[in-house]
Amino acid sequence: MKSAACVSFLVLWVSGVSAQTPSRAQLVLTILGGGISGHSLWEVRNQPVTAGAEFDTLHLRRDVSSSVVLGASATYFFSSHFGMHAEISYMGLPMDDGCTAVHIAPGDTARIQAACDDIASRAGSGGAISLFLGATLRASAAKSLSPYIRGNIGIVSMPHSYVEVSGNYFLTGVGPQELPVIKDLSPRSGAPYFGLAGGLTQPLSKSGGYQIRLELRDAITSFEQVAGPADPATQVAPTEIKTYHHLSLTLGLDIVLEKARGRRY
Repeated sequence: MKSAACVSFLVLWVSGVSAQTPSRAQLVLTILGGGISGHSLWEVRNQPVTAGAEFDTLHLRRDVSSSVVLGASATYFFSSHFGMHAEISYMGLPMDDGCTAVHIAPGDTARIQAACDDIASRAGSGGAISLFLGATLRASAAKSLSPYIRGNIGIVSMPHSYVEVSGNYFLTGVGPQELPVIKDLSPRSGAPYFGLAGGLTQPLSKSGGYQIRLELRDAITSFEQVAGPADPATQVAPTEIKTYHHLSLTLGLDIVLEKARGRRY
């Protein structure tokens, strides 16, 4: 009888302990920052600049430079493992141009070389901002170190044309003059955004009010790029759309605004 009673007590005690689970983060606000990779975008080795008996030609190159990522997101967990999130973040994606004179007619040397130098020396313009929604799956809300994966879908704004190219040269007594090389008649203002991410969260204290978050991301979006030399008479070039992957590593601070109570039975 005593042994049976002991076994029954042990079973009830283990069941009670297993039924008790700690509270878990349910509504989380995240402030994040990090870096994002760049890539080459397009290249035109012989771009004619002026029409006439003899063309001036330039070698043009445009890259998307690496940049910082800054953003804020909110995540709501409907259960221990599944949640939905929304984020707005600055991705940058600035342009870095290169220009080399291939052939310049003697009478155009100063003007064309000055415009080419101006193209190559300009600071990259970017300013791309992403806005997306997604789903989060976390492995364990009760453990101190919690891995998770995410899927994202949204849009990326593009305030600058990734096709248009122009440079400035100076005329004495007149000031800077613009030399258009490639025109963009219908600039693309945005593109679809798709993303995958994985990371870890770690509470900063026993209360769990704050967490540190480390995340590796793959942001997938498309750019319009130059596919060949522009017509020197119209400065309009053939273009195409190509998709690129941008890897980023971010570090975030989670502020736990709401917790779901654990079971106590």
